[in-house]
Amino acid sequence: MNFGMLKNMVENIVSSYKCPFCGGKNISEKNIDIVWAAGNTVNIDMHCPSCRKHFMAKTEVVQMDLGPINAQKLAEIQKSLMALKWKLGGNIEIDQTDLEKVILETPQIKDEDISELRTSLQKRGSKVEDLFQDTQQDND
Repeated sequence: MNFGMLKNMVENIVSSYKCPFCGGKNISEKNIDIVWAAGNTVNIDMHCPSCRKHFMAKTEVVQMDLGPINAQKLAEIQKSLMALKWKLGGNIEIDQTDLEKVILETPQIKDEDISELRTSLQKRGSKVEDLFQDTQQDND
């Protein structure tokens, strides 16, 4: 698991945290200890600053390609989430509108973006191929 995925997971916990004991929502990164991480699985010890109780959470990070999402891909994601919900004994709420909102808010590359990039490169006397050259070769 890379650092970016781990950091994103902690940020998601901080933003959506609700203590199972007191209902407090004011956790910060300093209240989260990563106990163990291997592969896509992370065990986390969380300390509620409101009621001072500890609880462990086992999380799994799933990497998905969020490129253009069609109806079939959305159905596959829903199926995976339902399987996860079943695995947790139904103790998870999955709001369909939240999932669709994330998908719809994912920025897509438009034809205009590509045209603007081409125009900008032409003004500088560059080509698209220049964007993909290895800079190490230029320094050797």
